[in-house]
Amino acid sequence: MQSPEERAKLLVYYGKKFQKVRVDRAHGIAPHKPILLLSVIESIQRGAIAKNRIFLSEELNTCFLKYWSYLGSASHNPDASRPFFFMKSGKFWHLMPKIEYKHILADKIKLKTFTEVRRAIEYAYLDEDLFDFLKQKNTSDSLRAVLVSRWFPGRIAEIEEISRTDRFRNPPVYTQDAYEKFYQLGLLSDG
Repeated sequence: MQSPEERAKLLVYYGKKFQKVRVDRAHGIAPHKPILLLSVIESIQRGAIAKNRIFLSEELNTCFLKYWSYLGSASHNPDASRPFFFMKSGKFWHLMPKIEYKHILADKIKLKTFTEVRRAIEYAYLDEDLFDFLKQKNTSDSLRAVLVSRWFPGRIAEIEEISRTDRFRNPPVYTQDAYEKFYQLGLLSDG
């Protein structure tokens, strides 16, 4: 059992990890990883992720696209598979490959498409301490606030509102195109 001081240090540690998430900056800041983390936080808080197994599922994709419709960038492709795979560089996000693809991680092969990630990765999982923090509303809210202050400064109230709705912002064309792509791949359904 951890002391309150140890838990506080761990919370600060994960807050720093969220602030230092590496993002692509080639065409401006690509918000994929911060948006994926917001989607995971919401999914845990809503009970859609009950165990420390994060699947690249229809529900997670829909949540990711919802956040993207409000926070995304027109100069980037709203694809959840890339941050899902590359978030492992943060050292708190881990991947469980499917048995026949165990060599992927050992050989440091980079998966770059949605299909490749879905084919090779069974699920992602977080450090147990981080998952425990995200299950508790007060620590989850603290970590979300740190994430938002770094990647979406001044938008905490807006992001809290986004987390309480299932509505997309009147989606820009790039978001609608991504939604249609996921629908065609069979990852989203009609209703």
